[in-house]
Amino acid sequence: MQSRRVLIVLAAVAVVALAGGGALYWRAQGSTSAPTGPRLIFAEFGPTADRVYVAPADDPAQRTLVTTVDHVAEWGINPALAPAGTKVAYTVLPTSTVRPQADSPAELWLLDVATGTKQRITGDADLRVPPVFDAEGKALVYRASASGGRQALVRVDVASGTRRPLLEAETAFGVFPVGFARDGALVYASLSNDGTDLFTVAEGGTPRKLLHASDQLARDWRVAPTGDAVAYLAPVIGAERVAYRLHVAKLDGSAPTRLGEGSGEQYGGAWRPAGDAVTVGQQPTSTPGASAATLPLNGGGPTLLTAPPRGFDHPLTWSADGSALAVRTFDGISSTSPGRESTAVIVGGQRRVVSAPGDVIVFGWLP
Repeated sequence: MQSRRVLIVLAAVAVVALAGGGALYWRAQGSTSAPTGPRLIFAEFGPTADRVYVAPADDPAQRTLVTTVDHVAEWGINPALAPAGTKVAYTVLPTSTVRPQADSPAELWLLDVATGTKQRITGDADLRVPPVFDAEGKALVYRASASGGRQALVRVDVASGTRRPLLEAETAFGVFPVGFARDGALVYASLSNDGTDLFTVAEGGTPRKLLHASDQLARDWRVAPTGDAVAYLAPVIGAERVAYRLHVAKLDGSAPTRLGEGSGEQYGGAWRPAGDAVTVGQQPTSTPGASAATLPLNGGGPTLLTAPPRGFDHPLTWSADGSALAVRTFDGISSTSPGRESTAVIVGGQRRVVSAPGDVIVFGWLP
C-alpha cells in the first residue's frame, strides 16, 4: 500500500512557493470581508480523495473547504502554489489508473483557490515531482516522461494551457525543476553518478551549468524569493557519520557555502520572505525537542523558533509577511528514526497543530 508519506520520501524534493493574493476566495464564499493575517492552504489526505482547505494561521481548526480532489486509492496529490495570484498546480493519479506505481503517468491540474474551479492540463506528468511556478504565477514547469526513458521539463502558459518543452534529458537519477531565476530562466537540478549539478535554461535556449552542488545526491532545493540564490541539503561526510546539511549558492555561479554550526542533521530549508535568511530544522541532542533555526546569509547568529515538545521540525514555508511558518514535525531522533509525523504552524511564538484524520499536505500561504 502506497501512502502520501511514502510518496514524499520517494520524491526527495521539496519545492514550496510563497503565495500572494487571495481575498477573492473569501468573497467567493459569501463573506463580506477578508480575514486578517496569513492563511494556510493545505489538504487532508484521504484513501480515495484529498480535501483542500484554507485556514487562518492562528487557528487552523477554523478551516474552509475549497474543493475535493479524487485520486486512485492510497495515492495523494503533489501540489505547488503560485507566488502570485490564487492558482495551485498539482499532479494526481486519476481514479482510472490500473496497477498504480510511483512512475505511473499522472495528470496535471490547475486549481483556482478563489473560485474552486479546476482545469486539467495534461496526463503525462510525473507524480513524484511537484511543478514549479514563475514569480508572477503566469507560467509553470512540470516533469514529464519522454520516449525512450528520457525525461522532459515542460513549460505551461497558465492562462492558455499551452505546453512547450524546455528540455529533454537523460541522467542516471533524473532532472528536477527547482524554480525560476530573477531573469525568468528555469533552474533545475540534474542528478547523476557524479552527484548533483544545477543548471538554468530559458525558453528557446540551451542549458547553462550554474554549479556543481555536491558530489552526492542533494535534495530539498529551493530558489530564494528574490530569484538570485538557491538553498539545498547535501550530505556532509564526517569521521563517524554522514549528515545532510544546509548549503546556499548564488545563481551567479559562485561556489556554495554551508550555513549553521555543528555536525548533526538539518531538515528542510524555508527561505525568509526577504531572501536574506533560511530556516532549517535541527537534529535533537537530548529528550526535549530541537528548535528550528533561522540562519542569516550574512553570517550573523541564528534565531531559534519555538521547539516541539520532542523531536524535530522540518520547515516548509514562511507566510509572505514573515509572521507564520508551516512545519512538518517528527517526534523521533533523526531521519532514520523519525517517529510519528504531524503538521503545525509556528505563529506569535506559539505552535498550532493542523489536525487531520490522515496526512496533511501543505501547499503554502495566502497573505
